[in-house]
Amino acid sequence: MHDNTDEFRDRPVAVFGAASGIGRAAALAFAARGARVAAFDVNAALLNGLADEMRAAGAIQALTAAADVRDSASVGPALQKAAGELGGLDHMIFTAGILRVGFLADMSERDFDDVFAVNMRGFWVTMRAALPLLQGGPARRRAVTAISSAAAIRPKASSGAYAASKAALSHLVRVFSVELAASGITVNAIAPATVDTPMVAPYMGPATSNHGYRLTGTSPMGRIAQPADIADACLFLSSAASSYITGITMPVDGGSTAALPAS
Repeated sequence: MHDNTDEFRDRPVAVFGAASGIGRAAALAFAARGARVAAFDVNAALLNGLADEMRAAGAIQALTAAADVRDSASVGPALQKAAGELGGLDHMIFTAGILRVGFLADMSERDFDDVFAVNMRGFWVTMRAALPLLQGGPARRRAVTAISSAAAIRPKASSGAYAASKAALSHLVRVFSVELAASGITVNAIAPATVDTPMVAPYMGPATSNHGYRLTGTSPMGRIAQPADIADACLFLSSAASSYITGITMPVDGGSTAALPAS
């Protein structure tokens, strides 16, 4: 069994969408393994205290900064400044995402465009900024992990734009992985189902109050995912144990997309 307890020590890691949920859990997971972590979010106020939490968890170095993944003029300088302070960039975790629900015919153009701007285009913008900093040759482990969704595998009515944006993100991951394969940089995605995060909290009620949208909810394993479950998968896809894995969208969903449960 591979032990990644020390392999992230002193390694520079950037996490986007780190103010809450999966991103915050990922930042703290790398921090607990002695990494140098830069945590970014569009909402800088929500990052208050996170640097102290990361240092308390064990980060050798921790910093936070505002960055809007929709805007290359925001992401590029923020990431370059952080890499300068951390001593480079070895791993990038992209967890930024938004959810808008409703029937496709009723969704506003603004909501549709916002979902794609963050969930899909935001990943592309962030990758373009990260790639010059990640380059270092195959001798040093370099990895990018993005958060896709079970919706990319099994879409639902009333969240069609979200599902399409995550499917598009997964395809970007596939193509990036091949285009970057010779560099030794791996690019993968994780597809969670319902995760206990602030993003899904407003939709925990009955579907009738959510424009018909229904969370996947409890998995066949008997619970919904916690952010730490997904953070652990981020660690794996950044570790040496996954060095020959690239271009995948890996379900981490307690079996939710494996088969429909018995009724």
